[in-house]
Amino acid sequence: MMREKLQTVPDAPGVYFFKDGKGRVIYVGKARSLKNRLSSHLNCTNPNEKSYRIVKNAADFDYIVVKNEREALTLEVELIKKHLPGFNVLLKDDKSYPHIVITDEEFPTVKIVRKKESVNGKRFGPFIPPKNARVLKELIHKVFRLRKCKELTKRSKPCLQYYIDRCTAPCCGYVSKSDYRKQVEGALSFLTGNVKNYINRLYNEIEEAAENLQFERAAILRDQLIAIKNIYERGSIFFEDHPNCDVFYLEKRNGLFLGVKLTVRNGIIYGKETFQFDPIDPWDENLLLEVFTYGVNEINEDVVGTIWIEGTYEDEEPPEEILTNFRYIGNDISAKEIPEEILQFVRKNRTVGRVNLNLENLKSEYERVFLDTFPERVEVFDISTLQGTGTVGSCVVWEKGRFVKDDYRRYKVKTVKGVNDYASMEEVLTRRFRRIKNGEVKKPDLVLIDGGIGQLNVAIKVRDTFGLDFRVFSIAKKEEIVYTDDGEVVETKKYPYLFRFFTNLRDEAHRFAVTFNRKVRNKLMVKSVFDGIRGLGVKRRKILEKFYPDIRELAEASVDELVRIGIPRKVAEEVLEKVRNCQT
Repeated sequence: MMREKLQTVPDAPGVYFFKDGKGRVIYVGKARSLKNRLSSHLNCTNPNEKSYRIVKNAADFDYIVVKNEREALTLEVELIKKHLPGFNVLLKDDKSYPHIVITDEEFPTVKIVRKKESVNGKRFGPFIPPKNARVLKELIHKVFRLRKCKELTKRSKPCLQYYIDRCTAPCCGYVSKSDYRKQVEGALSFLTGNVKNYINRLYNEIEEAAENLQFERAAILRDQLIAIKNIYERGSIFFEDHPNCDVFYLEKRNGLFLGVKLTVRNGIIYGKETFQFDPIDPWDENLLLEVFTYGVNEINEDVVGTIWIEGTYEDEEPPEEILTNFRYIGNDISAKEIPEEILQFVRKNRTVGRVNLNLENLKSEYERVFLDTFPERVEVFDISTLQGTGTVGSCVVWEKGRFVKDDYRRYKVKTVKGVNDYASMEEVLTRRFRRIKNGEVKKPDLVLIDGGIGQLNVAIKVRDTFGLDFRVFSIAKKEEIVYTDDGEVVETKKYPYLFRFFTNLRDEAHRFAVTFNRKVRNKLMVKSVFDGIRGLGVKRRKILEKFYPDIRELAEASVDELVRIGIPRKVAEEVLEKVRNCQT
């Protein structure tokens, strides 16, 4: 009977429900395509799967057609609440969307609760996906040191949370009620977005504690200020115009579509999810609909759903239904309307160098093109320098389908003066290949060099010097041509899996090298700038480096800001003068 009825089901979004012999609803589900989803239920033959058990206990099914999946999700939730079907366990009691509560107690704590749980205190949420609530709760414990215990009882000694700086131990009387209240006020300011005012207040309290010679308290407040400052600056560009939004960013990279979703609440970014899909079937509508519509009906009305798209999609326009649930920043879905500083910020959050390839297809294409066994382990090398300053090399390792971060290595180039990529590459490879020869590190099947034929010849020379037998390739930028140690030239753009594989390896090595080069140059610059400043000793340098890890951030600071963190005014003025002169 149900199979015959299936023939009449439309290929449209909606909600379906299975009924038992007495007409009671035993399961409610939503679908982008009712016909496909019901067919998958009815055709299930595995007794261990939920679909099989649902159909076995069902005598009939029915469905309701809606306009889009957002409406389907809303209706699904309402029907589950109404019928309380036995096979639905996630949404019966709203357990999928948690809230955070700062409790109303003498010494409050922070708790994760569900919608129907009755807990006295100030409630924030819901949080979608639920893991964001757990991330934020841990962040509050780390920054504001609210107690973690379920019930506060008097103790003679504090627990481990006190010793790892996650609690101020009100159970032992180590913190006064008024000081603990300030911690709570900080957490509330953080959750409600009033971070600026709280930061200014912390500055004043640090100054007051220092003047009263309460150095331990000043140090505690300073650490809290650093933590809050880092979090606040990470999301501050969203504060004024878009304090509450879900930011979607999509781009085409190395032949794949890569995306990131940032969850912004009260101007703070505390949630991040990444996704990717294959342009062989460019717009995987099921994936995008799942990502872009999940829980959208539960978001507060003041939250702006946004999607930012970068790239050229002349033949690959996204299906309109994917974008129906969003309001846009700008007049269209083009990145042209997005302020560059925001776009750059979102780009930094995307996942780089993490492309999941079909290894079977990649292996087949590699062996067909190169007539050789596909390498299980690949080491990739790149050199990074800025006009000969802070020249460094990087080695990243890919093995059996994933990057092995524990095996990554960075090298400071020690013997080369000025700009000389070939000599720098030779030094780095000599140091690495010597360790391979001595058996100190695992031998790769393939070494890939970022560069052209010149860099390849350097690598072959060093390999042969040590008598090693792995293969060596190089990849040239822009043209994405791979040169091999046996003289073969392969245009990877003609081979989609090879193109993604080699460019992804090269980009990861480049990212790793550039990051290290910037760090080295920044340290050199800071050292040269700070040298000779009277009154700037080791402790004050550490304070500046902790607050301003990048010299560009320090250049944008004010004298008053430096004074507030314990730098004497005259010293602060000289520091900023030297830093700004260095930047020009």
